[in-house]
Amino acid sequence: MSDALRPRPADRFQVDLVGMVDLLSHHLYSGPQVYLRELLQNAVDAITARRAEATDTPARIRLSCFEVDGVASLEVTDTGIGLTLAEAGELLATIGRSSKREFGLGRAEFIGQFGIGMMAAFMVADQIEVVSRSARPGAAPVRWVGYADGTFELAELPASTLEIGSRVRLTARRDAAHWLDPETVLGLATEYGSLLPLDVAIEVPVGTEGTRWRRISATELPWQQPHESPQARAAALAAYCEQVFGFTPLGHIDLSVPVAGVSGVAFILPQAVTPGSGRHRVYVKRMLLGPRIDQVLPDWAFFVRAVVNSDSLVPTASREQVHSDEILLATREALADQLKNWALSTLDSGTTLARQFITTHHLALRALALSDNDMLDLVAAVVPFETTDGPLPLAQVASVSGELLYTTTTEAYRRVAAVARGQGLVVVNAGYVYDADLLARLQQRPGWRVRELVSGDLEAVLRLPSAERETATAAAVMAARDLLAGEDCDVLLRVFEPSLVPAILLRDAEGEHRRELDRERRAAPDRWSGLLDALADQPTRRSRTLVLNDAADVVGKLIGATGTPVFDAGLRSLYLSAVMLAGEGLRSGEVAALNSALSGLLDASLARPTAPSDDPGE
Repeated sequence: MSDALRPRPADRFQVDLVGMVDLLSHHLYSGPQVYLRELLQNAVDAITARRAEATDTPARIRLSCFEVDGVASLEVTDTGIGLTLAEAGELLATIGRSSKREFGLGRAEFIGQFGIGMMAAFMVADQIEVVSRSARPGAAPVRWVGYADGTFELAELPASTLEIGSRVRLTARRDAAHWLDPETVLGLATEYGSLLPLDVAIEVPVGTEGTRWRRISATELPWQQPHESPQARAAALAAYCEQVFGFTPLGHIDLSVPVAGVSGVAFILPQAVTPGSGRHRVYVKRMLLGPRIDQVLPDWAFFVRAVVNSDSLVPTASREQVHSDEILLATREALADQLKNWALSTLDSGTTLARQFITTHHLALRALALSDNDMLDLVAAVVPFETTDGPLPLAQVASVSGELLYTTTTEAYRRVAAVARGQGLVVVNAGYVYDADLLARLQQRPGWRVRELVSGDLEAVLRLPSAERETATAAAVMAARDLLAGEDCDVLLRVFEPSLVPAILLRDAEGEHRRELDRERRAAPDRWSGLLDALADQPTRRSRTLVLNDAADVVGKLIGATGTPVFDAGLRSLYLSAVMLAGEGLRSGEVAALNSALSGLLDASLARPTAPSDDPGE
């Protein structure tokens, strides 16, 4: 075989440690603060490995901050399984190689999985020193020193009284010394490790000279600690919520998915928040994964902040989010069912908590009801909606009226509210987020009669004038119809309360759609190749109806001015006032028309002859 065809020996990839640290700090991890989490994680996993072989061994982690020649340093000592010379050379110097693969426990027993945690320490340190004594019989202590330039030293140490376990010492970079400050380390250790079931303590200064060890870890999870009574437990959990989230909750909801090793508690926010703002604290094997994780609860659960611990959820490589897999999906569905069941069993109880929750978080309930029929029935029964008879649950409106009438926009509701209220007609304002969709879903539910309000509903309940009055005003009504024909608006004369409202504008949804098509057709006659012309030619009633209130004095005066310029200006003023009363903005042409109408009324008023004075001196 020629040399050209002879296989070349395989080469190994080379790793630029400086580039790797930059990659970790700017792209994988959220920031340098995670270095301490990684050190704690390594210590916890080492203790887990040792206790798998000898359950009575101590489980202790100690953190100590100090200075060496004016340079900030941190020591993290654990009573874990330790490292032999071969393990230190292979594992500490190989990025991506994890000792967890070597133990017989299975990787699920450990927090760390990827073999990159130690490298995170180079985000704050120029030098990392590991002194370790393995639990393996006869193993000598070892010392490994890694430098930020990518080099390392490894040596065995003479036999000594060094305890089994490891001591990791970081020497700070010049620009990162603050990350090794005692107060910073205490805060980070408490944030990440306060729920660890081990003896985790940090050396803190006392006075000006001494120090003491301060334990930061808990024996029991806060929601699993025993209490004398449910009231005492609720008070303790409320205090815990204030500590970790900064608010006093309305109440709490226990969470548990035993098959996934999940337990926790959800705290009910005391104020409303926007959808999508749910952020929860998630722990994996009691080590904080992240304080703002939104994957473990459904999107509609934005009314709670949860603290959850899991033994089976899988972290991503950065250990700052949860890996999306079947376990996470099943966990989220189970927790969603528990939140829903709490709502179903609590919110129709009439308790203070139920009333506070409904008042504060009705939007979250509406969001949940969009996809769940049980919650839809609950929302219809207990959540007040805006109606012309005041805030009422939909079920109560339906029980009195027999039929739910609603408007799909707040503007449409304002247009008819005063008159509908005066006539005893109950109309629901479904112009707020989720409401129209909820009513559309109720329309499909058995036993519900639900439909959108149309102009004819109000026309049917408004009183007709007497026959004599209709005859006397017929000419005025016809003149008004002719005058507003260009606005595609019909005119009716009715009698209704309140008499202070001289006119209302009713809309026909189908007619309004045709009206917009007409505007589009006139603005661009060639765009749709005659399609809009064909639609416009379909016979239909006018899209709007101006209903004049014969009980209003101003309408009586207007009818009395039929055939004069005052009638034209007054009618147009009433029409445009009704448009604005309905919550619609005036277009530029309508603003000009209103100005013209008001000008006409002023001209007519000023043109009236001045009454003669009774003063004989004039």
